[in-house]
Amino acid sequence: MIQHNYGVIINVSSGAGKVGFEDISAYCASKFGMIGLTESLAREVANYNIRAMTICPGEVATKMQEDIDAQYYELNKHKMLHPRRVAQKIADMIFNDKEYPNGIAVDLPS
Repeated sequence: MIQHNYGVIINVSSGAGKVGFEDISAYCASKFGMIGLTESLAREVANYNIRAMTICPGEVATKMQEDIDAQYYELNKHKMLHPRRVAQKIADMIFNDKEYPNGIAVDLPS
């Protein structure tokens, strides 16, 4: 990216990277850390016309979510984000540089 003087980096955090939740403190810490990493990286690569951003989706209807708590998943999957929606948002972040500036953390609530 530096050699081409252009690029986009999208890191995936979580709503748990902005608000702590009980019983998943290590997960929250890693997601908070991802946002901090992205903000620092954004400053490091800005002079190379590279943008670094983070997306913070809410609950996503994935196998991982189902494996954590199958009963909760079945009751709430209709309220969760579809993985395709997350992918569409990431694509928008990549190609819509006017709306998504370098270093931003984009919320995508469920």
